[in-house]
Amino acid sequence: MQLPSELKLAIDNNAFCAIATNIDDNIIQNHLMWVDYKENKILINTEQGRKKTENIRINPNLTVVIFHPSEMYSSWEIRGVVENIIDNVSANDHIDYLSNRYTSKPYRRDPGVSWNEAKIKAREIWEVNPDKVISMVRPQAKSDPE
Repeated sequence: MQLPSELKLAIDNNAFCAIATNIDDNIIQNHLMWVDYKENKILINTEQGRKKTENIRINPNLTVVIFHPSEMYSSWEIRGVVENIIDNVSANDHIDYLSNRYTSKPYRRDPGVSWNEAKIKAREIWEVNPDKVISMVRPQAKSDPE
């Protein structure tokens, strides 16, 4: 499925997302995350060994809601499946890329400090194949003057 160009632009401009994974049939877990894309896949980068990583291995279906970075009433809901998990050093490199994009510095350390020196836990990237994209892009709502 093709990702809308407006969505890709929002992600490029540091949109945040909320991901929902299933703990079991009755409980959903939600997290606010940084987000990325590659071609038409949504990329979620997370620390290995977290509850959400366990959830995805049991049930790879998830929902991602991406919020427009400057238009609070605009968002995209993506329903999809984690089709691939990348758990090598490229996931660590990717979180540095995201951290530099979102915060202008490496992930959880000062520039020049290595990943090992900072004792940061290894990361993984989920490649999400979207089954459905629901665009909720709206003009900015205006309130009535007081």
